[in-house]
Amino acid sequence: MTPDSPRQHLLRQALSQYDLDQLLGLLREQLSRPEPQTHSNLHPIFKQAQVDELDLLQPPEDFHTWLHAPLRHTRYGPGTAKPNTVIARLSTLRNLYEVLIDEGLLTNNPARDCPAPSAEHKAAPLPSPRQIARLLAEARETDPHLFAALTLIHQHAFQLTELLRLRWSALDFSRGELLRARTVTPLTGESLRALHPLLAQAGGPLHAPEQAERVFPYANDQDFRLELWKLCKQANLPLISPSDLRRASLRDHPQGPAEKGFSNPQAYKDALKYAGQVLRKERT
Repeated sequence: MTPDSPRQHLLRQALSQYDLDQLLGLLREQLSRPEPQTHSNLHPIFKQAQVDELDLLQPPEDFHTWLHAPLRHTRYGPGTAKPNTVIARLSTLRNLYEVLIDEGLLTNNPARDCPAPSAEHKAAPLPSPRQIARLLAEARETDPHLFAALTLIHQHAFQLTELLRLRWSALDFSRGELLRARTVTPLTGESLRALHPLLAQAGGPLHAPEQAERVFPYANDQDFRLELWKLCKQANLPLISPSDLRRASLRDHPQGPAEKGFSNPQAYKDALKYAGQVLRKERT
């Protein structure tokens, strides 16, 4: 093993001391969520880990079982967190571990396969295919980065955090494939065409993967959502959130699991089942 760099030493120290403020300060540029939101989501986990003296860099085999309590604890007591809160906390923890992998402190994500509850879905209808077409047309004319990002979400059900961490080294343009967290996704022609202008800006298919820079310039999800909000106003549309567009992807492009980033066929079936329920509600 190579010795830690000064930065890696500081990160290990913050983790061993459960110093969330210091840790998030060091990782401010890499986080995909605003720092206050990240702190709020991770605080119960770090607090319980400190009480139990659990090593967050080398968690025990029953780590997923252990997570059940801090993920669901609120100021009202154990088990009182709503499903969407649990999902947000778990997503933030997974993202933190991915950043620590990038920093060279880990080789795998201990929280990756931790089960999450089903989300509480809002009753508002999904954007129609016509509305999405208008949104994409406006983005194509005004912002190539936003157009490519929205195309990937709509074509391949990308999660926003996954999208913002995407690097050129994860794309193979000769095969038309993209390496995701759980699988390799064959890209549609629409997605490849949307990415080509960005690839040219990044130096082309030979240079860009070697540099391994991020594909999209957004510092965090708030920056992305702000640009999306502006785009919706320009297109005279109600706000279409990234999660709405992702769920619409399952409705509009019912491809195979790999094309949607699913490695678990049952999870993909569950997602399709929910998309069908939404569609039936809209028709009713």
